[in-house]
Amino acid sequence: MTKDMTAGILSVVLGAGYLASAFKIPLFEAGDEVGPRMFPFMISALVICCGLALILKDIRERERKPFSWGFASERGVWIRIVFTIAVGIIYGLVLDWLGYVIATFFFMIFVASIINIGRHLQNIIIAAAFSISTFVAFALILKLSLPRGILGDILPF
Repeated sequence: MTKDMTAGILSVVLGAGYLASAFKIPLFEAGDEVGPRMFPFMISALVICCGLALILKDIRERERKPFSWGFASERGVWIRIVFTIAVGIIYGLVLDWLGYVIATFFFMIFVASIINIGRHLQNIIIAAAFSISTFVAFALILKLSLPRGILGDILPF
């Protein structure tokens, strides 16, 4: 198996799973003509097509290079990936309780610490700027509902 074949098969499987999930979205006759299913259908079709393109590209290749996941040689990268996944799961679990601003701030600090090792002040600035600016963009400008959490009574808006 080559890298393109592995990525292509994975993309087709994930795209098909996403498409199957999109069919479970209920239809609403009122509102816009497009409906809530169109965007997931487009994304799943795009992922499946890209996966098929990678598979076809790999089949047409004359010289194939074997692919290794690199668990032993790239141990640090895999540890970072697992840590990021764990932090993402924890973020999802505490989002409603802490609220968007605080949960996103801590999530961004942890993720930035993985990328920018040793740059604590820069990571704090990036995390604060991201969590506040995205809250302003989505909650205030676009009027979307984001979890307020423990700051629910403090936030003026």
